[in-house]
Amino acid sequence: MKTTTNNNIVISSIGFNSAMGTDISDFFNCSMDSFSSSVTIENHDPQNFLKPKGQRFLNKATLVYCNTAFQAIHNRELIRYIEKTPERVGLYDGTELANLEDCFLFDLTAKNQGPDRVSPMKAPSTIANAAASQMAIQSGIKGPNFSVCAGMAGSLQAVDIACLHLKQGIIDYGVIASTEVRNQYQQVIQNNRQKKSQELGVSMILERAESLEKDNKRPLAGIAMLHSETYTDHPDYFEAYLYEMLAPVIQSYDLDIIIVSGGASTLNSNRFESFLHDHKHSLKILYPENNFGDLDNAGGMLGIAYAISVFNGLQPYKTNKMYILVLSIDPSGIIIYTIIEKK
Repeated sequence: MKTTTNNNIVISSIGFNSAMGTDISDFFNCSMDSFSSSVTIENHDPQNFLKPKGQRFLNKATLVYCNTAFQAIHNRELIRYIEKTPERVGLYDGTELANLEDCFLFDLTAKNQGPDRVSPMKAPSTIANAAASQMAIQSGIKGPNFSVCAGMAGSLQAVDIACLHLKQGIIDYGVIASTEVRNQYQQVIQNNRQKKSQELGVSMILERAESLEKDNKRPLAGIAMLHSETYTDHPDYFEAYLYEMLAPVIQSYDLDIIIVSGGASTLNSNRFESFLHDHKHSLKILYPENNFGDLDNAGGMLGIAYAISVFNGLQPYKTNKMYILVLSIDPSGIIIYTIIEKK
């Protein structure tokens, strides 16, 4: 069990790429028919941020990670800071499955066609496809570099690590990104999914509020706190355990919306909402994945962006409260939530 309280950490910038383009507001406002008609990202780097040399050896998850990270960096105008103090910027990848694509194809080719059919470039390509490390090469960032393996809770875990490094004074800026790509490996594990998501990448810049104020900029939102724990056993339903975990924070914060994004398919929503209703909590539970599809990695960060969209009045669901709770769950039992603060 781990709780991180962040009194002055804010989100200053967002980057986004999807099969429908790079405008996250347009993405949130699209109909389900639009999502089903377009699944794969055709242009992984429309702004030409990435160096052209060696791109053919990089998989799509790495390319999309780098593109969205660069978007957030440019939106926040961080290039000059990176050039001056590259060791004070951290990179965090909340995508567990991305590089398994290379290992999966390597193994599949060797087994079905023989080891002589495996490209000698496969091993160095796999190393180059560590997305956060490739971003460090592309951008010159020299701070902490993390890839998080936490399944559907991965993107929020990456946010959590960046917040911890900001609190400890290790970094001044955290660049966090997570991606969804439809490679052969993920197609295999998604065969039983009812709502398959399209390809996308989302990134954020986290920093201390004072550094943003110094540049006369306003935050998109604040991160009030994060909490994570692992569900192992409970005498009742998982949803009962989840309610018991969330009840104290629901009572402590001024909120009326919970966004379940990342692992929503693992939750019995009717049972969970009945627990809330039985205990007299007047809350609206939102499930963005019902529209956007089941997300393997980026659900938590997409949920944060969705919360910001709600605060800005861009969604049908309105709130006059100061906080929204964003929750991600992995089938392995990892549970993580964050409290997003309106700024």
